[in-house]
This record gives sequence, structure tokens and C-alpha cells, in this order.
Amino acid sequence: AILDALITAGYDVQDAPTDGNSLIASLAAARNNTGLRLSLHRYKNLFAQLPPGVRAQIETRWGGPEADPTIKGDAFNLAAIEYGKVIVAIQPSRGYNIDPQSSYHDPALVPPHGYFALYFYLRYEFAANALIHNGKHGNLEWLPGKANGLSESCFPDAVPGPMPHLYPFIVNDPGEGTQAKRRTSAVII
Repeated sequence: AILDALITAGYDVQDAPTDGNSLIASLAAARNNTGLRLSLHRYKNLFAQLPPGVRAQIETRWGGPEADPTIKGDAFNLAAIEYGKVIVAIQPSRGYNIDPQSSYHDPALVPPHGYFALYFYLRYEFAANALIHNGKHGNLEWLPGKANGLSESCFPDAVPGPMPHLYPFIVNDPGEGTQAKRRTSAVII
């Protein structure tokens, strides 16, 4: 539905699947080396621009980026596909081999390098004008940092940076929608 809305609005969307099942199958395949890639060298340069406290927390929890399981050869393999001027991606995991149910909303779990790699790709390689989180239970708004009045050292601010963020949110869960609005400056639709 989001891709159809973008096409109707005049965005350059090319060769996108025509149904949800095909889109999910394409994204699942992208996890296995058919998706977009961010070189380890480029990642390290971008990572060095993060606030020192953010970098230290990531390295303390996850080690260096070379050990990230999303690295294939000399690049991060991103579960993302470019369809013209639109990228569709699966939000990266907040941890590897960690119970997703318990880690999804864990306010202390620092995201790994592969998490940042996707957002770096969107910001710096693709030069996205905006980010649309589609679907309930994203985890960007639950990353470590202050509850409100976030600073550059808070992960919900450090990950996407200043990119505008749209978040179509289901009306029956205003608590999570409010969290997304307060902690990621999301515009709730």
C-alpha cells in the first residue's frame, strides 16, 4: 500500500513487486547477498563521525564492525532493495542470537554495527530525503537514550540523524506511537 501511494504521488518507483507476498520474498532473499551493500571501509569512516560515547557503547557491547554477522566479504549485506528512487528494507535486528521478544523493547540494548550500516546507507549512499517506518513494533524509538529532550548521544537521534521520519501508526496503540513521536521526532499518520 505504501509503494502504491508513492507511485500515485509521483515518486520514481521502478520494478517493485505488485503484492505483499512478493515483496516479503524479495526482502528475505536480500538477506542472503542479493540486497544492497555498504563497504566496511565506508562504514568505518561514517562510524568515526558518531559521538564518542555512542561509538564506545557499540564497541563495548559488540566489538569491532569486522565481527558483525551481516558482513559478507568486505561489506555489510543489507536486507534492502532499491526500486528506482525508493529503498524498501527490513529494519535490522537489535542483537544477534538474542531472544527477539525480550530485546525488541529493551531500552538498554545498544544496536550493533549492522543496524547502523542500514541507516548510514540510507543517509549517505542513497541520500534519502525521508524515512518511512511502516508497520507496528519498530524498534528505533526504543533504543537507548533519554526519554525526552534527546541529544546527539541518544541512539534514537544518532541512528537516523536529521532525516525526516514518517511513521504510519495504528490508532489502537497510542503508547508506542507517542514513544515514536517523542523519541524520533516521527510524524504520526
